[in-house]
Amino acid sequence: MSLETPRPESAPTLFSRVVSDDSHLWLVTLLALVLDVATTMFGLSLGLSELNPVVLALMPQFGALGTLLLLKSVVLLISGTMWVFLPVRYRGAIPIGVAVPWGVAGLMNAQLILLTSVG
Repeated sequence: MSLETPRPESAPTLFSRVVSDDSHLWLVTLLALVLDVATTMFGLSLGLSELNPVVLALMPQFGALGTLLLLKSVVLLISGTMWVFLPVRYRGAIPIGVAVPWGVAGLMNAQLILLTSVG
């Protein structure tokens, strides 16, 4: 037992500790993927339009779901390859860098769905 007050971790130490557990980061990435794909598919079923020109170009060949899964798979393949070759201390940036835009897209889709349904 000690009477010393614990010192707060510095920002770099805290960040390093957070990104050292990559399995949690990859789980968040997969959740962001599901959020983005699910909200996109639901939004399309409500009559909303896809705005990504790459997705729009591939949808006639693969359908909406096929296109989304194809593109997400390519991103996961590239990011997984990068993750393997990066030094351990930088690997956490890869799933974070993938999860953030997918999560933002999913949340924006959800907002549009809510605005369309309510308003």
